[in-house]
Amino acid sequence: MSGRKALLQALKVAVSVGLIAFLLHKLSPEDLLSNLRNLAVAPLVAATAIFFASVALGAWQWHRLLGAGGIALTFGRTFRVYFIGIFFNNFLPAGVGGDVVKIYDVTKFGNDPYQVFATTMLDRLIGIAGLCVLALAASLALAAAGGLDRLWLYALVFAGCMAPLLALVLNRRLSRAVRTLFGRITLWGLGGRFDTLFRRLGEYRRVRRLLAGLAGLAVVVQFMRVVTHVLVAEALGIEVTPLAFMQFFVFVPLLGLLMVLPISINGLGVREGAGILLFTQIGFTSEQALLMELITYAIMVVVSLLGGVYFFRRNLGRQAATERNRTSEHV
Repeated sequence: MSGRKALLQALKVAVSVGLIAFLLHKLSPEDLLSNLRNLAVAPLVAATAIFFASVALGAWQWHRLLGAGGIALTFGRTFRVYFIGIFFNNFLPAGVGGDVVKIYDVTKFGNDPYQVFATTMLDRLIGIAGLCVLALAASLALAAAGGLDRLWLYALVFAGCMAPLLALVLNRRLSRAVRTLFGRITLWGLGGRFDTLFRRLGEYRRVRRLLAGLAGLAVVVQFMRVVTHVLVAEALGIEVTPLAFMQFFVFVPLLGLLMVLPISINGLGVREGAGILLFTQIGFTSEQALLMELITYAIMVVVSLLGGVYFFRRNLGRQAATERNRTSEHV
């Protein structure tokens, strides 16, 4: 790791640790412990199961995109690589680390790296679009019910994130303009690389029906991840009314978008601080909001450990195969 990268990672660690320390200093240790002692197990188990199912559906979404791009993998292999990526997302200091691992793993099977990169990038874009569609629908429903302040601002954020992504992928003229712009970069041959990447993305316009179906699947996946938060809130003894349930579908996507910002380690600290600001608006205590975000993150980490099992089993298998080959060569 270069000195500059090491410095950036150190700054991210400092931001995360500093924010968590600041929040813990401001909150009541007695209230935090009281909420933890009364934690209900059944909703936590349900939350873990639903989050696991959402990750499995995410693997299926990526699998279908890989297939549409001419990358032939069994779903079992895609599932394992996808979970390994989730594992690295949680245990590497950069949220995109898992995507790099996934691209590397799939490329090893002889696939075009540009195609794999484009497919993984499109998978991310579809996920963000699904998140924004869900949140925008919830915002409009709440606006009709008059259930939340600043809804116009939240709706504008979701529409602003979703529209450029969809236009870039689906609109040929805009995509060509972006390709031309990036193609002019001569440094390190980046222009040619960007041109190849955007051409690979453009090839997916021929499967618009598949993209529409996967966008619908992405909405389901994001719905399940919001429900994970709801179940954690119920495990903390928080009564989630129908109105509060709808409000979750605005707040959780906002937290998801904030986590994309590369200013902390996997959003740690930023997510919890923003969660307190948002959920205290609808009756949560600061301690409940903090614990809900930390416990939900812990569930994500626990589920991702399956990817760690796949990764270490695979590496141990390779080491054993290497040792067997060395032994046979000496015989």
